[in-house]
Amino acid sequence: MKLSKPALLLVTMVGFLILAITLAAGAQELSNLSLEEAVEMGLERSSQAQVARQELESARIAFEEGQANLLLQPSVIQELALQNSWKLAQINYRMSQSELALSIEEAYYNVLRAQQGLELAHNNLERVNNQYQNIETKYSLGMVAEIDLLSAALEVDRAQSEIQTAERGLSLAWFQLNRLIGNQEEKVYNLSTKMNFEPQAIDLEKGLEYALSHRLEIEQARDNVILKQKEVEVNSTPYTPPLTLQKSKVELAQAQANLENVQNSVILEVRQKYSNLKDAEAQVPLQVQSSKIAQEKLRVAQARFDAGVITAIDLLDEQYNTYQAETTHLQAIFDYQIAQATFFTSLGMTLEERGKWGQETQEAVEESPSSQEPEESPEVE
Repeated sequence: MKLSKPALLLVTMVGFLILAITLAAGAQELSNLSLEEAVEMGLERSSQAQVARQELESARIAFEEGQANLLLQPSVIQELALQNSWKLAQINYRMSQSELALSIEEAYYNVLRAQQGLELAHNNLERVNNQYQNIETKYSLGMVAEIDLLSAALEVDRAQSEIQTAERGLSLAWFQLNRLIGNQEEKVYNLSTKMNFEPQAIDLEKGLEYALSHRLEIEQARDNVILKQKEVEVNSTPYTPPLTLQKSKVELAQAQANLENVQNSVILEVRQKYSNLKDAEAQVPLQVQSSKIAQEKLRVAQARFDAGVITAIDLLDEQYNTYQAETTHLQAIFDYQIAQATFFTSLGMTLEERGKWGQETQEAVEESPSSQEPEESPEVE
């Protein structure tokens, strides 16, 4: 039997794909890479991490130079300012690590999304090609119009284009992840942390409490208040000019106001990230249902087409709608994962701290009286 052009192209693509996978598997076995391992690698080896460490080292050298200079010209205020500058450099370094960790997590999940997106595109091409074969057979028997065959061929071309787009997206996602974890060469891993939808109970008030005690911006602003308080104490002597004391008091008031402003900003940010997380969480079940409905519509459309009730164009429309629904469902899960990561980052949590906090929250929920399930009645024999 002579294959049609789309079918022949599909067979060729599958053949090359199998060959490529076989050669790759023979060349090397893929290493597992968890999300935690990826973050650890990035914080140790990436160019961003190296730059941050160099900046921290420069700040350390400046701190030691300042201490040496104070031996010649002692100054309580200068010593306090020097210590505050060094601590500020350490806080900035920790903030850069937090931002890098979030970028790595986003890149990691982006690879998973791209991989699953490519799989959906291949499944879509397989479905479309099967429909093309069916329509081509009906056309040869004079059962459908030429426009139906042309539409089916166009749908095959579009499905092939979707695969090419997905492949480019996956390649770009791998490139980004490799750079963020410090790989200069292109490496492919078996990502062992999966992109699943597993919502967990989150107490917003506890989250706010955690953020207010762990966010580095608040720590930085609080340290500045302590510094200004000490400056006021040092300048509160009869030997200090009145204007110098007044200036110190004004700077202390400014530092206190800035601390309150930073705290309010953190509270607002956490609430916004929490709202985004709950919105993303609510979308996933909706998209699951939309995907199921689309698949059922496609099944019905296939049956109606086989019965000659609808045209091939109607069938192909339902096919494309199904693929779009599957893609939207995948995007919803990705959006939830990123919203969750962003929320916990807004609290000032690392991955390790996030896991402990989530476990403690879940245990508290399970131990609460409202979560206790009623005892089952004994079965009557």
